Amino acid sequence: MAEIDAELVERVTRWCAEAGRQTGRAEIHGALEPLSWDDLLALRALLADPPPARPLGPYALADLARGAPADVAAEREREGRYSREAEASATRSEGQAEPAAPPRPRPGKKRAARAEVVIHRARDRVAGPSAPPAPLPTTEALRAPEGRAVLERLVRSHGARRPAILAELSAGWRRPDGAPPDDADLSSLLDHHGLARAFERRERDELLHAVRAAGGLRARAAERLGGDLAGLAAAVERLGLAGEVERIRDERRAELRARATLSERVHLLVDDEDRLRDLGLLVEFEDDLRARLPEHVRALRLAGAPLEPALARSLAIDLSAAGALARRLDLDLGPAPAPRAPESSRPRRDGAHAPGRRPHGGEGRRTGARRDDGRGRGEGRGRGEGRGRGEGRGRGEARAERPRAGERGPPAAGRGGARKVKPGAGRPGAKRPRPAPRKPRG
Repeated sequence: MAEIDAELVERVTRWCAEAGRQTGRAEIHGALEPLSWDDLLALRALLADPPPARPLGPYALADLARGAPADVAAEREREGRYSREAEASATRSEGQAEPAAPPRPRPGKKRAARAEVVIHRARDRVAGPSAPPAPLPTTEALRAPEGRAVLERLVRSHGARRPAILAELSAGWRRPDGAPPDDADLSSLLDHHGLARAFERRERDELLHAVRAAGGLRARAAERLGGDLAGLAAAVERLGLAGEVERIRDERRAELRARATLSERVHLLVDDEDRLRDLGLLVEFEDDLRARLPEHVRALRLAGAPLEPALARSLAIDLSAAGALARRLDLDLGPAPAPRAPESSRPRRDGAHAPGRRPHGGEGRRTGARRDDGRGRGEGRGRGEGRGRGEGRGRGEARAERPRAGERGPPAAGRGGARKVKPGAGRPGAKRPRPAPRKPRG
C-alpha cells in the first residue's frame, strides 16, 4: 500500500475541482490506497498537468494512473460507476460507524448540495516547538581509532593552520567541561595519534612561507595563516623560528633601505606606511626625509613657481599628498622673500665706488692706445725706414741689432773667454771641411 500524505490529498482535491468534481478526504484515501508505487508515481505525474477531460473524480484519476483513457474515465464518472465504488470502499474502511454516502445523482436530475472543501496552505501552518539540539560529542571520542581519520581529514582540508582546524573542531565537539577545544587539546590529540611530528614540520614550512609571501610583515603573515599577531608570535616561539623570521625581515629592510632617492622614500612613506611601521623603519625614513627635503625645497624656491605644486611634480605624488607631507615633516612651502641687492652693486652716497670695481665713465675706461710708448708700434713703423733696424722699430733702443745673414756676430762669452769661430762657419753657402782619413795601424 502506498503512503498518502496530506500534500498529495490537497493536490488531488484541487485537481478534481478543476475537473468539475468536488471530493473529500475519505473518498481520496479510498481511491488511492489500492494503487501500487508505480501507479502512484504515474498519478503524481498526472497532477502536474491540467485535467484532460471533465468530470473526473479521485477514482477516475486512479483509473487514469492505471492506464485508462481519459474519455472512458469521464464517461464512467458521468454514469455514476465510481459512486458505487466509493460506497463500497467507505463501508469497508469505516464499517458501521459512519453511514454510507448517498449515491451521486445521474445527469439531468437535481444535484445534491456540494460538500465544502477546506484547503490548508503550507504557509499557514504554525511551527510547533522545535526539539532541543542534541548534545555535541566530547573530544574524548576523538581519541578512538576513528579520531585519527578525522584529524587527517582536517589537515588535508586546512593544512597545518591551527585556527581553522580548531574552528571546525569547535563546531562538532566539546571538551568534557562543555568548553570548545583549544590549542592544547589539538596538540594532545595529534600526539595521541602519532601525528605531532609531521604536523609540526608542515606547520614550520607554512609559517615561513607565509612570512616570505608577506614581505616580512607580521600582520599580513598572520592574516594569511588565519590568525592574529598574538597567535603568530606564540607559534614562532613554540616552533623556535624567531631567528629565521628575523632574517627574512632583515632582508626586506635592506631592500627598502636601498631605495635611497627622495621620490622612492616619499612614496614608501605615503603609500606603504604600515609596511615601514611593521618593519621598524618609519622613524628612520621620517628623519632622513626631514633632513633632506628642506634643501630640495630651497632649490625649488629659486624657480619662483608655487612650491606645493612644484614639490608634487618633482616627487611624482598628488597635490594633497604633498601638502600632507609638508605638514608631517614641518616643511615651509610659503612664498619666497624678495631678493636683496648685493652690497657691491649699491651706489654710495659720496659718489665713490666699491673697491675692486672700475668706475663707469670715460676716465677709467681703457682706450685703444697703449700707455707705454715703448711697447707700441712706434712712430716710424710705416712701410719705410721705421720698420727695419734702429729707433723706429718700436721694441726700444736698448735691444741689440740682429746680425744679417753672412755677417759674424759678437763673440759669445764662455768659460775660457771668447769663443773661437771657424772660418766660413757663418756663411750660408759654406761647406764643412772633411776630416782627414785615418791611417791604418801597423
